[in-house]
Amino acid sequence: MNRSLIFSGWILAGLLGLCQTGLADEAAKIPTCMIVDDPSPFFNMRSLKDTNVCHEIPTSFYAEFGQWAAQNGVKGKFSVVPCLGGINPIDGSLGEYPGHTREERLAWIAMIKEWIAPRFTITPEVITHWYVWDIAAKRLNAGPQTENNWLAAQPLAVQTEYIAEAMRMLKNAGIEAGGLTMCWSYPKEKNATLGEATVRAAEKVLGLKYVMVFNDPGEQPEVIYRGDDGATAVSLHPAVTDVYDHTFGKKTEQDILQDADRYITADGQRGLFVEQIKKGKCLIFYTHAQSLYGNGAKSGFRVFQMAVERLNRHYGNRIEWMTGLEICRKFCPPPR
Repeated sequence: MNRSLIFSGWILAGLLGLCQTGLADEAAKIPTCMIVDDPSPFFNMRSLKDTNVCHEIPTSFYAEFGQWAAQNGVKGKFSVVPCLGGINPIDGSLGEYPGHTREERLAWIAMIKEWIAPRFTITPEVITHWYVWDIAAKRLNAGPQTENNWLAAQPLAVQTEYIAEAMRMLKNAGIEAGGLTMCWSYPKEKNATLGEATVRAAEKVLGLKYVMVFNDPGEQPEVIYRGDDGATAVSLHPAVTDVYDHTFGKKTEQDILQDADRYITADGQRGLFVEQIKKGKCLIFYTHAQSLYGNGAKSGFRVFQMAVERLNRHYGNRIEWMTGLEICRKFCPPPR
């Protein structure tokens, strides 16, 4: 999901008074959450439409990221695209990924369960992050509509079943989702429908009645759907954007330092992270697997390693790392 453009028209937080609008206690810790979009077994999502980037992101890189997160206390939301580009489902039901064995696929899943799932809310990023998947025929439609545009035009029941299929693919692979990430974008004025479809899909597949959704930015989590039965969907709403141009590599040491400073300077006095902390609400920021990998150079990862080290050093006693679901529950508690 590439959302690195400047966003406008953010939805006001605290829909119908269902969420806290801030932290009442000035001494309270600032909930902090890192979002990683677009991961899938082996393949680089950007390579679906761009031959100038590496075709694959190795399992070892995701393991390296997960180990770093554990060592530094980082928590957040992490996508797993169940059938990237329509190549093959993660559960192996239609065969193995081209160029990879069953053992390699299972090793990727095991890596997610060991290093990512304990610290991140896992979500599908719908099914293919590309063209529409034909659920009945179990194949990729030829386009031209991408999933996000197609879904937005479908009735609630169709959206629900499509999202349920994405969650089902992950569940069949042994990965339990806690909500949904929308690939690219979906009209925010339809967020209530998206929220309802997501929580009803999760209820059907996973027995959940509270889910998180990542679709659009904002200042803090917000309820986008709450049913009469208490079923609830909360939009995560990050405020701090990615360094997406690292996707293409070719970054210098100066570039890396400047981008780290954009988030938080070495003295901890300035940057987007600091601005969010000063607002006293939360710090939610996002990146993409391909940004982190930096076309093999890992330059985006180095940016966030530096920024998080500074954040923990200067504000470790002021922040509290949370998963996507944890931070949603903090601001928008489930009904009792």
